[in-house]
Amino acid sequence: MAKVQALRLASVRSALRSGEAERLRVAAQLSISEVAQACGVDQSTVWRWERGVRKPRGDAALAYGELLESLRQQSSSPDERETA
Repeated sequence: MAKVQALRLASVRSALRSGEAERLRVAAQLSISEVAQACGVDQSTVWRWERGVRKPRGDAALAYGELLESLRQQSSSPDERETA
């Protein structure tokens, strides 16, 4: 596994352990099913990740990490509706 992938995987697992991943999903008004579809996994898989039953692995975990990073950026940028 490449160093960058290992770092992304560690970040995903940290976000799950801390509850940040679920907070980001809920704040973005995304369902578990929608996240699962975006990552190419079953919704029960995302549920297990968020509950700490399973650790995300492989390409699906990396896709989840990319989604989380996008949600982080979205949540940290000012809302355009408030600045208009």
